[in-house]
This record gives sequence, structure tokens and C-alpha cells, in this order.
Amino acid sequence: MLWARAAHAANDPDLDWWTYETAHFRVHHPRELAPIAERIARLSEGIYSRVSSALGNRPDRVEMVIVDNTDDANGFARAVPYNQITLFVTAPDDLSTLSDYDDWYLGLQTHEFTHVAHIDNISGIPAIINAILGKTYSPNQLQPRWIIEGLAVVHESRHSSGGRMRSSLFDMFLRADVLEGRIASLDQVSSVPFRWPQGNVWYLYGSRFLGWISDVYGRDTMRAVSADYGAALLPWGINRAIRRATGKTYVELYDGWKAHLRRLYQEQITEVQRRGLREGVRLTHHGMTVHYPRFVPSSARVTGEDEVIYYRADGDARSGLYRLSLPASSSRGATHEVLVARTNGSSSAAFSPDGDLVFSSTVPWKTFYHRSELISLPRDETAPTGLESVRRQLTRGLRAAYPDVSPDGRYITYCTNDRGTRYLQLARIGPDGELLDRRTLVSSAQFDQAYTPRFSPDGKSLAYSVWTAGGYRDIRLVDVMSGEVHQVTRDRAVDMTPVWAPDGRTLYFASDRTGISNIYAYDVSTAELQQVTNVRTGAFQPAVSPDGKTLVYVGYTSAGYDLYRMPLDAAQFLPALRAPEERPDPLPEPASVAMVRKRYNPLTTIAPRAYTLGTQPGKFGGTAVRLEAMGYDAVGNHSIEAVLTAETAAPAPDFLLSYTYGRLPVDLSLRLSQTMSPRGDYRISGEQRPYVERTSGLGASVGFPIRSEFVGQNMSVSFTSATSSASLPVRGDLDPYESRTILPDRGQVNVLRLGYSLSTTEGGYRTAGATRGISFSTALEYIGPATGTRYETYALSSGLTGYLSMPWPGHHTVALRVAGAVSGGSYPRGSTYVVGGYQAEQLAVDNLLSSIFNNTFTLRGYEAGAFAGRAYFTQTVEYRAPLIQPDLGLSTLPIYLRRIDAALFMDYGGAFDRFDFDSLRLFHKGSLLYSPQLHTSVGGELWLNLNLGYVISSQFRLGYARGFSEGALEGGQFYFVSTNAF
Repeated sequence: MLWARAAHAANDPDLDWWTYETAHFRVHHPRELAPIAERIARLSEGIYSRVSSALGNRPDRVEMVIVDNTDDANGFARAVPYNQITLFVTAPDDLSTLSDYDDWYLGLQTHEFTHVAHIDNISGIPAIINAILGKTYSPNQLQPRWIIEGLAVVHESRHSSGGRMRSSLFDMFLRADVLEGRIASLDQVSSVPFRWPQGNVWYLYGSRFLGWISDVYGRDTMRAVSADYGAALLPWGINRAIRRATGKTYVELYDGWKAHLRRLYQEQITEVQRRGLREGVRLTHHGMTVHYPRFVPSSARVTGEDEVIYYRADGDARSGLYRLSLPASSSRGATHEVLVARTNGSSSAAFSPDGDLVFSSTVPWKTFYHRSELISLPRDETAPTGLESVRRQLTRGLRAAYPDVSPDGRYITYCTNDRGTRYLQLARIGPDGELLDRRTLVSSAQFDQAYTPRFSPDGKSLAYSVWTAGGYRDIRLVDVMSGEVHQVTRDRAVDMTPVWAPDGRTLYFASDRTGISNIYAYDVSTAELQQVTNVRTGAFQPAVSPDGKTLVYVGYTSAGYDLYRMPLDAAQFLPALRAPEERPDPLPEPASVAMVRKRYNPLTTIAPRAYTLGTQPGKFGGTAVRLEAMGYDAVGNHSIEAVLTAETAAPAPDFLLSYTYGRLPVDLSLRLSQTMSPRGDYRISGEQRPYVERTSGLGASVGFPIRSEFVGQNMSVSFTSATSSASLPVRGDLDPYESRTILPDRGQVNVLRLGYSLSTTEGGYRTAGATRGISFSTALEYIGPATGTRYETYALSSGLTGYLSMPWPGHHTVALRVAGAVSGGSYPRGSTYVVGGYQAEQLAVDNLLSSIFNNTFTLRGYEAGAFAGRAYFTQTVEYRAPLIQPDLGLSTLPIYLRRIDAALFMDYGGAFDRFDFDSLRLFHKGSLLYSPQLHTSVGGELWLNLNLGYVISSQFRLGYARGFSEGALEGGQFYFVSTNAF
């Protein structure tokens, strides 16, 4: 994955960081990850040689960071302002698009280093610019993501025996699009489409398209394109670069590739149909993500029909475990799905004999980590909000998933993740549900992966799926008492999610041995393997009914995954074909390379590597030049920023220096600044005489996140000290009889700020903005003797936002926001809040203590800044409705319209120095509380969600608002602004 911004890898203060240094890499790692880091260092030098030769670019030294702070499998890379890669230690989960690999770190590092070698390919005028300003501009980074990610997928597959180019799962995604006439258009692939599989579109279409181009025009084609585009001064001319290499544009090539796909998949489907289709009836119709169906035991049913429980995440309904009743007729689908338990991330469910539910969910641990843990929920309890006290967390920091409970309820099995290896574990369930006598049931070699264990009906055996070195994903049986292992399969097919028939004689699992994933039946006594389904797209994760007569499985369409049902009839089973053997052999284990291990030194990377130069309107009437530099160490323990703003009319430049330290349980930042500001509140001899005020500021802030499963909170405290001084332009023509001289305010102001925020909001895939939940924030700012200031003033502000999904079709939402603030005290410049409509341009304001002063709040339909005072109140109600999702652009041009939404709103509020409570009166027969100091406007907007330049997502609002009080714009206000919805 391309990573364009700096990010902290981990800020756990207990981590002891070390570095392995090789010829081309510095591999930074916590001490406990040293064996993994050493192996990655050895792999990296071979990857450097292979990928650099293929792309014709040898990057400078790469800083690599190895972290283990998540149970997700991923990695990130950037080449600006310096080359850096971050790798997560965790390997892919059970049904991941990354799961076809022969060596996880080989494939991951090859993918990420391809990004570095590609983006770092800079020459010509861009190289001259970078020689002056540091590494700031890479044309290859300003391309559609399908080129960047697709090229990396091509190389992750080319330099291994796995990779997504060989993945049957990726092949299924593309095959379904072709069969259903939904091949993504080139404009969709070039942007951020809503269509499934969303972000995977870049990896899927990009890799297969670029792979086809390389097959037709030669493997060096993209090498030539990257060099050509990396020398371009102006970005976005992607068709010019490919035409110089192939004689055709991407647009022309894409048409040829689509024709190739139709021929390819027609041949594949013809072979499937020749054997006879075996497909189920579709039960659900929401698509996207559906995982791990399981029949509900009679002890936990709520109806008399068969029921299944499964994980659902379709982008609209709240994600979690859902229950579905199956109609008696196997030819009918099902429609009613009920949320049983909300989860963070994909989850599989298990039941105790008493009907209690056990599942996994991602839970914060030690503030710095998010780990999969086991949760229990008593029978007949539903916890859709995730906040009920009935949810009990069974593990803490164990990183456990895929639970199953023995038929007698005495034991639980699950898989744990520890430093890149997943282990099959067993524990005894205590009288209060606690896990006792935990032990590893089967020893795992380093980097082995265990998935989805299931107890046999008699509780004596376990079946599970395992990944082992060389890219083998197989099914195993293990004796619970002795730990003896029996290998059911051993081949390069991806064999997953075994489940038992109720009689314990047959094992069902999914396998892609034909190139298409299907469900298979394995006779435990005879070792005979038969094919149960024969589908056109894919069949996964089988579930067998308690009577052994019905199969429910996860199937696939171009909209994503759904549940399917079919009767189990052994007479309809097909002979199982042999697994394919045409894959290349995995690469040999890398030889030793010269490397040095030493303690991590942040000074090697923290210095700024690039500078940003720009202009902005000056405060003294001219144009100001702004020079900015940022630096951060590779691990993310330290970051620095320096900003210098100079204007010819100013007596001295403004500057800002800031530093953030990331090795504490809290976020600590320090700030030093100087600001020159023109002032006009100095009066002598009856004249207003301007002067220049110099303000020097020193501040510190601490932020502390409070994380829980579904609620995000944050507390913060900051202290800022600002000292103002001025050189007064006093002349010799003073009049002793003139009115009293007013001198500018000088001295020190110390501000203490306390803040708190909370959010439970959730998004929606098809809705306009957030769909449910609330967010709240409040802040208190104080100046006074307690902070060492002779003045005394305060400012208290709060805001509350809530979202409510409407019960009728259409994904409509009501959004409500209430906000207000009050300030007071003796500080002569006071706290001023401004309320009004949108303004044509951002007003230049003094940034001094901007957390207290010069805030602007929107009251649409009125003059900008129409109302001002020491307090304010605003209230907004919006009715939001999605209109269309065009998901279209103009071929490969860097502009793309994703969706259009509509909103009707009413704004109500104002700003004032003292609220006139005596003027409050009931309006419209008591329907509305009304005051002359509060003002109303109504209007409507169209929201245009655009993607610009391939990388920038923006929301533009085209709207009309009409105010009904003094200060309203005559005829209302038409506006077109770029702003995000609250």
C-alpha cells in the first residue's frame, strides 16, 4: 500500500528499539521482534536486487520499520521525503485477499519495495526541483492508484510462487464482474469508486491489466513507462507515457484487455458447465461482506425453524453477528436478518450447550494496541449497541479468534496470534466462564498459521485449517487428548474452514483446487474426497444443518458475498479433481548478508529532508513568502516542524517551531513562536497611530486517548504563554492638553485549556454523512492569577452532534448539531465569536491564542460575520438524502464525480455580548422559543463528492439559504463552497 504521509508506527514507551543495518536497508524493530527483523533484512537485499533490476531504478537507503501493534496484515511505503517502509508482523487472516502466498514477508516486502523503486524513479526537471527543495516532488506518485498498486501486485507475484496475480479469490472478483456485465470502467478504476470491491479495485484491475500489457508488449514495458513519467514536469499525462512505450493509450489498451477477459472467462465457465452446475439458492442480497455462517443449536433458537448466525458488514447496517431464520422450502430465499451482537471486525460465532454465544471482536489493549479478543454473550441476550453489561470479555491481550466450544461445554478452542505465528490452543472453561489451563494443542513452526478449529460431534477431535512454509494451506485433524495430527490435504490449493457433519463421518471444507473455490466432502473413514458444489464464482465457509440435510455456504456475486443454501445429496456430488501443480517452486531461503545490529538512533532520520515554499497574503498589505520544513524519525518517536513567514513590510519574520514526543502514554507537543502584527489601538495626541506588535509564544499540550470497543474519547490539556511587546512611534509634537493617552496592551498572557471529546458515530456506505450515534466536545480556557496573568478571562465552549437514520427506504438521515460558547473577564481584547454566512475568502486573522479568539460559526443566508459578541449559540437541523452515485469520470482525466446528495436545513443562532432573557417569547403559538438575538435561516444544498487529481477527495456544496432577521442577505444567498458536512 502506498503511504504518502508520515505516521507513528507505535508509541508504546515499553518498546526497546534496535536496528539491523544492511547495504541498502536499516530495519528498525522492537527487541522482541529481532528474529523477524533479521530475516526480513536478509530477504530485503535479494528483493532489492530483483525489483531494482526489473524497474531500472536503484533507490537510496530505505528505512524499514517492523511493528506488531495490530492483528491486521498490511504494510505501507513512501518515497517522499525519504524512502520508508512499515511492515506489520501479522500474517493474513482466513479469507483474505492476501492469503495466497508462499512467504508472507517475501511477498509483503516485495510489494512495498516496488512502491519505493517506482515512486523514487525521478529524473529531468523534477530531479532538479528536488535538488533545490529536497525530495518533494515525484511524478510517479501522482498517478491513478491502479497503476501504483497494480505494478506492486505484479511484482509481488512475479518474484514469488504466490501473490495476488495467482489468487483464485482475485480471479473470482474479476470473473464475477465479467459474467455479470459489470467490468469496471477505466474512469472508475482511476478514482475511488463506491462499487465493490472498493479499494481492492486498484489492486485487482491494476495488476491484471498491467500484467496483460507486460505479456503483450514485454516485461520491460512498465519500466520504460515509469522512467518516462518520472521525468515529466507536469503530472497526469499517463496516456502519453504509455503511448510512447506501446504505441497505444491506456484507453485503447483497456478495450483490448476487456475483450481478452471475456474470452478467458468464457472458456473457464464452459468447463464448469460441462461438469454440471451445483449451486444453491441465494438467501441474502446485500453483498459486500458475509462470513462464517453457522447453524444455531436448538438451545439458542428463537423460532421453530432452522436458524443461522453469521458476520455481516454491508456498509449500511451495523456490522456484527446476525441471525437469520431459514424458510421450510429450500427453494425460497430469506429476508429478515436480526443483529445479535455488534463486533469490531470480522467474527465467527460458537455456542455453548446452554446456548451462550462466544465470538471475537477487536478491542483496544494498553492504549497502543488493537487486538482480537474473545467475548461471551448469554443466551437470549442481544447487544446490538455493544455497550450492554451482559457482554463479557473472556481474554485480554491474548489476540484470540475463531472460537469453538466442545459439545459437552467443558473446553474451548481458538487461535492466538503471537509475533507473526498463529497457534491452535485449548482451554478449560471455568465455573464462571473464565479460561483455565490454556495450552497449545499443536506446536506451530515459526510463521505457521492456524485457522478456524471445529470440534467433532463427539468432542474427541478437532479439524482446522493451517498454513505452512512453502505456501501450503491444508486441512488437519488433531486428537484433543494426545495432540496427534492427521494431515487431510497437502497441496498448493487453498483449503479452508472445515466443519463436521452431525454424524462425525464427513468433513466439509472449501478448496480452490479447480481454480474456483467450491465446497468438498471428505469421508473420514475412507479418505474419499468429493466435490459438493460446482459454482461459477466461488463457494466458501460451509455450514451443515443439525439434521445433515442442508448446506449453507458463502457465495459471491459482483456485489460481494452473500449466503446460499442447497440440499445435501451425496448422489449429486462430483469426483474431486487433483490440485494443480503448475506453480513455480518457492524461492530458496536467502543466504546470509552482511549486517550490523545496533540500538535505534532517531537522529539518522529526524532531520528535515524537504522544504515547502509558497506565498500567501501578507498582514502588512503585501505578499508573504512561507517556507516550511518537517522532520520525523522513522519509528515516529519524534517529529519537528519549522515555519518561517517573511514579508518585506514587516520588521521581522514570523516563525513557528514545534516538537512532538511519541514515547509516552500521552501525546506531548511543544511549541515556540514569534508573530509580528500590525495594530491600530494606540492613541496619542488624539490620533490613532499604528504600530507593530511582537508576540512571542511558548506552549505545551498533552493529549490522552481513551479507547474502548465502540466509543472513542480524548482528553487534553495545554498551557500557552504569550508575551507582547511594541516599539511605539512617538513623535515630538505631543500636546499636553490632549485627551488621555491609550497605550497598547503589553505584557504576558498565560492560557490554560482543558478539553474533552467523545464519539460513538458510525458511517454509512450509501448515506449522506454519518448515520447514527453522537459526538460531543467541550473545552474550557482560562486566563487569570492562577496562571500568572494580571488579567482574568475565560471561555467555555461545547458542541453536541447526533444522527438518526430514518426508518423508511432511501437511507435518509436527520442530523442535529447544537453548539455554543460563553466568555468573560477583564482581558481588554476579549473573546469574540462571529456568526454569519459563508464568506468569499478566508479573512486574515491574528493566530494569537486562536483557540479562544476569532472563531467563526456558520449561519447560512446572512452576511459573513453578521453577528459578533462574547457568546454565541447555534443550532442546525439537516435532513439528508442520497440522490445518486454516478461513480463516473471522463476516461483517465483526474476528475471524478462519486456521488450527489441533497440536504434541507434550518440554522438558528447568533452571537451577543449579553443574552436578553427578558426578550424571550413564544412564537407561533408555542412551537418555537424565539429571541431577537437569535436568527433563523432555511435552505437547501446539493453535495457533490469529487475526486480530484487522483488523490484528493472533496465535497462541494451548491446551496441557497434565506435568512429571516436583520442582517440577512436580500434575496437570500447562493453559494458554492468546499466544505465537509458535520
